[in-house]
Amino acid sequence: HFCEHMCFLGSEAYPKENEYKQYLSQHGGKSNASTSASHTTYQFDVLADYGQKALDIFSNFFIAPLFTMSGTEREVHAVDSENSKNLINDGRRRWQILKDLADKNHHFSKFSTGNKKTLPAAAVDSGDDSSPHTKEEGNSRLDGILRSINDGEYDEHDKATFVRAVLLAFHKRHYRPTNMTVVVVGPQTLDELESWVVPRFGRIPDRWLEKNEGTVEGATEEVAVEKWAKMQKAAAKLVNEAANDAPPVSINAEKKPSFCPSFRPQLQGGKWPILVTVLPLKSTRTLVLYFPLPPTWHVPDQSPTRILSHLFGHEGPGSAFALLQDTGLITSLSAGNRVSAPDQNLFQIQMSLTADGEENWKEVVRVLFSYGRLIRDYAKKSMSSHPGQAEDTTRAEYANLDPLRRIWDEVATLDRMRFDQTSPGHVYSFAPALAQSASKYGTTHCLSAGSLLNENGTTLPLQELMDFCEKIIPENCFVERCSKGAWAEAEASFKGNDPTKSNQFCFGKQTEKWYQVDYYVSPIDDEAVRGWNGDVDVECPYALHLPEPNRYIPRSLELCPDLPEDAKKGPRIEKPIEPPKLIVNNHATGRLWWRLDDRYALPKATLKFLIRTAKVEHRSTTGLQWEYDALTAMRSNFVTGIFADSLAQETYDADLAGLGWSLSKSSSGYTLSCHGYSDRLSHLALKLLSDFCSDSFIKETHFSSNQDKIVRGLESYFESRRADSLAVYYRDLLLTSRSGGVEENLEYAKGLSMKDIVDHHRSVWTDEGMFVECLYSGNVSSEEAKDFFEQAMGIIGTARSHLCEKSSQFRGWVPGPFERRLPTGEDFELHFQSKNAKEENGAVLVTYQSQTEGFKGKSLSSQESMRLSATIRLISTIMREPFFNELRTKQQLGYIVSSYYDLNFSSKQFSIPTDEVFPSTTPIDSIVLYVLSRNTKPTEVINRIDDFLMNFRSRIADMTSYEIQSFADSLADQLTKPIRKLGDEAGGHFSKIRRFAPEVVVDGSEIELEKLPWDNADVLAKCVRTLSREDILNVWDSLVLKTESRSRIVSYVYGNTFPMDIPLKIRSSNDVTGKVVNISTKEELLIKRRSLIPYEPNDKRGIFVRAVWEKHRTRVRYAAAAAAVVGVGLWGLTMMKRDQPKKKTN
Repeated sequence: HFCEHMCFLGSEAYPKENEYKQYLSQHGGKSNASTSASHTTYQFDVLADYGQKALDIFSNFFIAPLFTMSGTEREVHAVDSENSKNLINDGRRRWQILKDLADKNHHFSKFSTGNKKTLPAAAVDSGDDSSPHTKEEGNSRLDGILRSINDGEYDEHDKATFVRAVLLAFHKRHYRPTNMTVVVVGPQTLDELESWVVPRFGRIPDRWLEKNEGTVEGATEEVAVEKWAKMQKAAAKLVNEAANDAPPVSINAEKKPSFCPSFRPQLQGGKWPILVTVLPLKSTRTLVLYFPLPPTWHVPDQSPTRILSHLFGHEGPGSAFALLQDTGLITSLSAGNRVSAPDQNLFQIQMSLTADGEENWKEVVRVLFSYGRLIRDYAKKSMSSHPGQAEDTTRAEYANLDPLRRIWDEVATLDRMRFDQTSPGHVYSFAPALAQSASKYGTTHCLSAGSLLNENGTTLPLQELMDFCEKIIPENCFVERCSKGAWAEAEASFKGNDPTKSNQFCFGKQTEKWYQVDYYVSPIDDEAVRGWNGDVDVECPYALHLPEPNRYIPRSLELCPDLPEDAKKGPRIEKPIEPPKLIVNNHATGRLWWRLDDRYALPKATLKFLIRTAKVEHRSTTGLQWEYDALTAMRSNFVTGIFADSLAQETYDADLAGLGWSLSKSSSGYTLSCHGYSDRLSHLALKLLSDFCSDSFIKETHFSSNQDKIVRGLESYFESRRADSLAVYYRDLLLTSRSGGVEENLEYAKGLSMKDIVDHHRSVWTDEGMFVECLYSGNVSSEEAKDFFEQAMGIIGTARSHLCEKSSQFRGWVPGPFERRLPTGEDFELHFQSKNAKEENGAVLVTYQSQTEGFKGKSLSSQESMRLSATIRLISTIMREPFFNELRTKQQLGYIVSSYYDLNFSSKQFSIPTDEVFPSTTPIDSIVLYVLSRNTKPTEVINRIDDFLMNFRSRIADMTSYEIQSFADSLADQLTKPIRKLGDEAGGHFSKIRRFAPEVVVDGSEIELEKLPWDNADVLAKCVRTLSREDILNVWDSLVLKTESRSRIVSYVYGNTFPMDIPLKIRSSNDVTGKVVNISTKEELLIKRRSLIPYEPNDKRGIFVRAVWEKHRTRVRYAAAAAAVVGVGLWGLTMMKRDQPKKKTN
């Protein structure tokens, strides 16, 4: 992991530490790296024209990295900071406990991140050793090595030097051509890409095989040659020893790894099952069953764990999940390999428990083992019925005779379909995934491994499945409970009986070595184990059974007949995207937008269905006014959560068959999103919409589990969040939130009843101002889209017909997102202490809000707005790398140092008179910078940030015209980069429809539709290319430097290392800070919030939008009057129209 960090810091060919990131930043690129148990993966992407030079810089990481002494000393701080941020992550803490339970002589047990204790090379920083850990035993070996090298004496510099020696030895031992796989993806020809790669990566030497006797590599002037030679020799020995215990990764390795489990009963007293109890930071109730199983690394398409995870993780009727959810014991369940290595698997079944499930966790486990026996019984029947796989037995015959073979055939069919019907992905994720796959499975199978392309019902690995089923038993299991309730039980059980420190295992409290996390290990009573083994008869009114055939598998994968033949031949990603067409435009009830996909050539579609209503987050007061109501918003959150839980079993097969869906709540209303194979998509969407319009999905079990989940999440919010997350929370509480914060939401969530949710759900449908925006995009004809929309509107109309008041007056306000406008000339500084007892880091988040409305479209915004938005984006692009390099690489303030461009929106708020409330959504441009730091006080971090910002102006002024144009061109190219996924394309279109259609579209005429900002990216890209140095400096001065014109919030959150001063030490106003408004309590924040005005457009509005809205108002009033005459509401008119017979067309 440390070597991964160090490779970025220059090479002999490119010695500047930031040369790689600087080049990528200047040419629209980004980079990252990660280290797992078996791989370190480096990745970057860059605009195609600059790939060759980027590859040259990149390849030199592995040819001749510098690994300087100064870089080594500084970068240890980065690794230590990365580790410190993980200390408060429940997932990381539980992972370390797993490692602590493992065999200490097994490679799995190793500490993989590192810190200043394990890498004692950190530069002296005022003598502060801020690591929370006690002195490690492992240092005794280091002491011995250094004493032998230095005749019994050594100092801290010798430690750092030896760490560098080990670093070089590690690179030499492992960064060898035979260990490396390079994947390059680009639009160039394969021959051209090969001509880039071979000459560069072909230069990587295999230093481990080279004979280097008598040579001393990597020596520095500060270290004597003889001492350095001894260090090299000791380091090489250390690295080589460490390399020998891990099995080979490639399935083509000469020596096949045998089953070598790191988890065994002998390690915990010799008898399983045992119970491991963990105290989480978040208020969760997690139950996990772990089973050590043989490795399946070498058989990605014939892995028994594949079908086991499918069956145990199934959520359909008859599954373990269905039984446990229906009885109110769990809210979620997943199954699969927690550890998948060449020499072992650790299979897990993980559940989130309800309060009843926590109390009856042993019953939950019993159900899981019952389901395991069910699978085992079916496997036995299959073995006895089909001892061999007769060649003349067809797949259909196997499917009819054998449920397990039918299920395996179904899994393989869906996997093949997914493999064949997937559009090209983003190269940034595709290339590293392919590199890892090639290193495991070789180049022949790297694309297809795990996709079951050659599998069917006749190829089920039945014997292996039977062998694995025999291991899904209590005697091969350890159970984890992770909750505060479980911890209290364990504490009470072992009160006054803590184990003594010895090499012998004993039950009781344990302490993990590296995170210092406490946990309990307990025996499980024999009676429970007998029940889990099925030795005790337990009445159960619910039947467990294997999944039924999946009725959502597509019947057809044909492309729409309306599609031109050219579009059917294959993907045309480079083809410009045409905007969706408005094909239904009902002024009173809704609009249907449609686009037939002509770019991806896939039988897929995406559906977005927005039910726009103020009643999702607002309440109606006297005089037909709307006002935001946090209680109403909380009720709507309950509705979406309950709906998801209620439909989980019903729609699980749809998810398996490639049909995904979600119901979300926003300030605009409820949005139903569906995506996947087009054949059954509309069927699923209509089913979901019909269920949502009824309140039958609101059941007590789902209400209780959601209330419990929401309340626990809010109760542990402050105690479990990282400092930078809290910094965002406090900033948004001032800037965008309209509630009283977590405390108010918690109070509301606790007080709700199921009747409140039913009443709220019914109330939503009474909103006479309700309006639907629907986008149907993909492999669907216009007639199919219209038919769906007609049925959908009929479902809503039926639901509303007996609820809406016919006399309701049209309310012309369109709800949407919200943000407050900051005053100019004031710096708001928010100071809060983290309530997370484990949080050592502090955070500083700086936000600059532009006071000129952002660019919304060439017909909806001024030239000034367009140029300002383009300039702010360009500034953020130019600043990203220097900010990171200065504060992270050089100053080592912390592991997380980032800056970015932020775009938010604010809609015109309701006001009196309503005639003045025409729809309007305003984009808001911001620049955000933040640092998470354990080694520097937050108030000092802001000084460093301010110093950087002051000096950055000189950097802009000194940039060459070529550099500025390079950044501008790369940003423009990124803005116009072709979209590669139908879902991303549809999401972009729908966001514009949701935000801007209400203020633009009435008739649906060409002139109106042209006003919608479909081409914003192209317009901004053209503008970016024309920006000058003067444009950049002017915006930088007014937005960032000039205290009289800027609008800034600084959000500080203090961790345990540097707690907040009480009383708070106020920063005085000066040329850098301007006028400072300090806020250090929630009460002060809410009082100040009330003085801020909504971020709404200035009075200089175009004639077009106001004229459109007046036309819209007139038409809807006319429709309302007509509806009143015939005695129905607006939606009633829609239903009457739908019921009329259709005219036949020739």
